[in-house]
Amino acid sequence: MKATETDKPLLVVLSDGTLKAQQEIDELALQLALGKAEAKDKFEELKNEFKERLSVLKQHLNISAEYSVPIAINLKIDELELRLQLGKVSSKETFNIQREALISAIIAFEMEIREVLMHSDLSDYYHHEAEKFLLKLEILRLKFGIAKFEIKDAFRMRMNRAGKVIEKLTEKVRKAGTRTQHHFDYKKEISAAYKHLKSAVKNL
Repeated sequence: MKATETDKPLLVVLSDGTLKAQQEIDELALQLALGKAEAKDKFEELKNEFKERLSVLKQHLNISAEYSVPIAINLKIDELELRLQLGKVSSKETFNIQREALISAIIAFEMEIREVLMHSDLSDYYHHEAEKFLLKLEILRLKFGIAKFEIKDAFRMRMNRAGKVIEKLTEKVRKAGTRTQHHFDYKKEISAAYKHLKSAVKNL
């Protein structure tokens, strides 16, 4: 069973998702820089989005016959969902408290599922969604800590570079179709694309 409600091969889902993540990260930074969005409101949106992704993961875990899901994994998901349901933040301090709690819960959950889901589509799906969520959290952290949030040239340059890498990867994966002989190599390229995105965010 695939980790998402689609008939597309996993690599296509992940590469398309990486391209979408790049666009979403770029848009988030721009909205915050232009004052078109409040960081505390965006934080709530991000939590709700990630909670939906967790629900998809939880559903597939509990109905899949591929592996037996330990109770500990469901408990970690419940804990992470609880963190995502904490009240709306009102300051930099309350944001940082929630952010640190979320990061801790995400790491704990990832460690818990690593053995059980090591070679599954679900593991790749979760890792992709967690990476995107954490990058957006980092942008919000910067916004909360800076009075005047601006888009720097270094960020724009690195985001353009990341976009080119991701577009090239997406085209390559789509051409490969359902062939899986280069599955591991493509996953490494997707991971490298996220490193480009992280580099861009660090230059905000």
